[in-house]
Amino acid sequence: MTAYTLARWHVKEGREDDFVAAWTGVLGAYFSTLPGVGRGTLIRSVEDPRIFYSFGPWDSLDDIANMRAKPETQEVFAAMADLCDEMTPGAYELVAGAGADDPE
Repeated sequence: MTAYTLARWHVKEGREDDFVAAWTGVLGAYFSTLPGVGRGTLIRSVEDPRIFYSFGPWDSLDDIANMRAKPETQEVFAAMADLCDEMTPGAYELVAGAGADDPE
């Protein structure tokens, strides 16, 4: 089963560029060393440029739980939280899909 992480980030005013740099440099570099993680994606709201969402696939919910249990993960998340007024991470499972790639 593919699992996903999804996080909402409300970035401190004026720190948007710092956040993007940290997400790609710090968080992305760290996640690339972990087993079971796929390519992450970061998107930004066009209505409020301080709101970001990040998401990505993992091989399993266990891989996500193992990542979150590591002390290094808490350090990386703390660095990201310093750039935010609020961050809300979560783990999810795929239950349905729709779109052009669906078989008929």
